[in-house]
Amino acid sequence: MNFKRRFFFIAAIFLCVISLESCRRSIGYSILLWDIPEKNLQDGQIVKVHFKSNIGHVYIIALPGTNENYEVPIWQLTNPQPKKKAETDATRYKEFQHQYARIKIDGLPVRAEAVNTSKQVYRLHKNETVKILYKGRGQDVIMTDGSKLEGEWLCVLTDGGTEGWCFSHNLALFTTGAGGEIVSGEIVENNSEEEDALLNQVLDAKWYPESYTQMLAENIIDLQTIKANAAFDPGAQSGTISINVNDRIRSAKFDGVKKISDKFYDFTGTPFQMIVNNADKIVVNYTGTENKPESYTFVTIDSDYNIPRLIKAEQERRSNEMQKLYNVDSFTSKNFGTLTFTDLDSFTWSKFSALVPNIISKRSRGKGSVSIKYLISKNLLQRFDGMLTFNFEGAESEVNFFYKHSNNSLELEDASEATIKNNIAISRGKNPTVLTFEK
Repeated sequence: MNFKRRFFFIAAIFLCVISLESCRRSIGYSILLWDIPEKNLQDGQIVKVHFKSNIGHVYIIALPGTNENYEVPIWQLTNPQPKKKAETDATRYKEFQHQYARIKIDGLPVRAEAVNTSKQVYRLHKNETVKILYKGRGQDVIMTDGSKLEGEWLCVLTDGGTEGWCFSHNLALFTTGAGGEIVSGEIVENNSEEEDALLNQVLDAKWYPESYTQMLAENIIDLQTIKANAAFDPGAQSGTISINVNDRIRSAKFDGVKKISDKFYDFTGTPFQMIVNNADKIVVNYTGTENKPESYTFVTIDSDYNIPRLIKAEQERRSNEMQKLYNVDSFTSKNFGTLTFTDLDSFTWSKFSALVPNIISKRSRGKGSVSIKYLISKNLLQRFDGMLTFNFEGAESEVNFFYKHSNNSLELEDASEATIKNNIAISRGKNPTVLTFEK
């Protein structure tokens, strides 16, 4: 092997090592504290954590055995740490792995310490579910007649992330399987009227994809995601259950709803099953003809929100923004040519060679379509009006610019290295090219 070939061989190995190292990069490993049945993950599993989002209050984890990443609420995982340390710590949760409990009485306290007089950190409701983490030594609970109450102190985790100590006397422990179903343990029977009321509430409600919650809360309407007809219909009126997500409809007629276990329901004679987290959030599982499982989380939304009306308002807002640009004859720059919006959704651009090929493809012809495809975060709205997406004729990919429009000028900032998540630009690129045009 001559020197040149040896050099390239060593360089190739070096690049492979660097590439593999970047793929493995993480902030550590965590122990899952609460089942994620829609992803067949059970408590006690150790998962790789890529990073932490303080804004979304979630960890991004690698789903074991796949190339997929998944967002998990911070409270559902232990703090990331080296893998060997996580494996050692996991033994602490081994005794009560996959074990949960239903609350037998209303108002049962969760305490800061395993002492009956310790500070109360949470108050549980009857039939609420908690995760059993481990047991501890604590003070005996003494009855009014002087006798000891039967049971032991258990460290529990609520489904909202509160951790504390509960005395086991009023806990009905059970064990779950990978799909969230109860496989063994003491069953606390719900009052049938209460049970029917919850199920009827779920069946009568309107259900929308979980992603709508954040959009509506932040008043950021992503037209690529939000759809007027995207929903889960439990079929209470029609007798046909259906899911419409990403313009795909899966439906089936059913005879009734059968409760399999706590919060777990089967739509009789259909490939649909439902996990009821609470009256406002459900997970629907669907198994297609190729036995490929699909899982979707749906939520109810405030009745004040009218989805079709919100979509129409956002369409009008974007159209008005484009109208402002169209109303100007042309925008001209000494360095970057002349840009003209020839219609609400089309443009011509001449003498843009200074942007080729780093920003605009050399195959691009000087015209094409333009739209407001992506939204920008509230932080970026302090600096820009929005983002414009240009599709040049002849080019294979779109070109995105942040824009700021004033009475006398148009400023464009290259957004090719901006971070776009869920169709929302959340950060600018480093050292972007800025284009200034005058009317």
